[in-house]
Amino acid sequence: MNSSETPIEDDPRWKLVQRYAEGVASSGEVADLEQTLKQDPEFRAAFLSYLNIDSALEETVLSDELLDFSITGAPKAKKATFRFQIGVGIAAMLIATSLVAFFKPQMFRPVVAEVESATSDVRWLSGIYKEGSSLRKGTRLKLASGSVEVRFHSGAMTRLHAPVQFEIVSANSGFLHYGEAFSRADNEHSQGFTILTHSGNFVDQGTEFLTTASVDGYSQLHVTSGEVDADIPGHQRQRIRTGSGLGIEPGEVPVLIRIEQGEDDATFTFPTIPGPSDADFADRRQGNADVTWRPTNSDDRKNDLSPHSGPPKLLTDGHGQSGKDEPAESLFFRDGANGLIVIDLGKEVPVSKINTYSWHQNLDDPDLRRRAVQRFTLWGHGEDEPFWLLPKSDPSGWTRIARVNTDAFFGVKEEPDRPPQQACSIFSGEEPIGYFRYLLFEVSPTPMPDGLRPRHTFFGEIDVFTNPSSKSKS
Repeated sequence: MNSSETPIEDDPRWKLVQRYAEGVASSGEVADLEQTLKQDPEFRAAFLSYLNIDSALEETVLSDELLDFSITGAPKAKKATFRFQIGVGIAAMLIATSLVAFFKPQMFRPVVAEVESATSDVRWLSGIYKEGSSLRKGTRLKLASGSVEVRFHSGAMTRLHAPVQFEIVSANSGFLHYGEAFSRADNEHSQGFTILTHSGNFVDQGTEFLTTASVDGYSQLHVTSGEVDADIPGHQRQRIRTGSGLGIEPGEVPVLIRIEQGEDDATFTFPTIPGPSDADFADRRQGNADVTWRPTNSDDRKNDLSPHSGPPKLLTDGHGQSGKDEPAESLFFRDGANGLIVIDLGKEVPVSKINTYSWHQNLDDPDLRRRAVQRFTLWGHGEDEPFWLLPKSDPSGWTRIARVNTDAFFGVKEEPDRPPQQACSIFSGEEPIGYFRYLLFEVSPTPMPDGLRPRHTFFGEIDVFTNPSSKSKS
């Protein structure tokens, strides 16, 4: 049967074209469509008419954008005519070659979003999209500089900040491969708007939130308004509320990092993270653990604790500082130094959760909160003592558990934006984070403005919890 005998809308092959345009055709169906387009000139002409190939080709010549076909409905059975506005040579070439090979499958997918705006310094790595450009399902936006705002058909908005790679998934979702995306979904149609990442998915519940993702799979979420649900493989759904953040370290068992700000008093009260505990495995009353510190560079005499710091044992005394500026009740390194906090648990145990607490606000100038931020990489090691080997120089035997930067979670731009009291909870699902004897906090100082030496965090407590019900490490 050919298209001259049957209206094309009644032709079974037309259903295949529709499935292909919707992006749901199987590989076998796509192969059949390719063969039909090559062998049936009349069907191919109708197919081209349906895609308004004449206007699409004109747009391609006038810009470097991808072809943006306008699908308006099934055409009637007739031989298509073309206004060869770009020359007979190009049109003849298209008819003579495999059209499906020439036109990317993405071009037949539905338009689900548009570019709302772009900054003047925007630089594209692939494709060029201007204000008002239509974005089809599967479009990847790659920015080297600047920022772009995308409006989804659901009404959700996402602002992308370079460097970034972001894929349009549907009218209410996108995939952040790497970079930073700030999203707002505040109407009934956009509820459930989702940002997907390699390590987990963030589902809006009527809110504003910031998502960042790294090329190594690490992702994090900060909720600036409302609530967001985090779906992570191997974990129960996590509900993150205003002012809280969540990071995901990829791995066989993903590790979650929850960040929260406290109420700035000695009770150390946080939205969901419990305050300092005297019942954790590392508490000194339990007699299991020992806390020490080590310099990252033993040749540098300034690479050690501040002379105003309290002793390491205060980190496991079961409570935080009694006030917002108490150096003697805090553990911190010299300005500009780097240091290691080491917890020896006495034996290899299944570690299920690690909580860290900090508090600082200058008494004379409340806007100075330079020692509140937590910046560290947490490592774990098994039974053998490894301290002459630092993870950076020789990671043999070490497991990187988590990377923490609370300024990034809270989106701190200026010092007064930094919460004075902070808690970080590092945990996993039913399985332990890992089996460790040694926990090592590789602490980094916080850069300061105006050339001042970087400042170190006032740590008040570190709690380590184990999972006694876990099976022994095989």
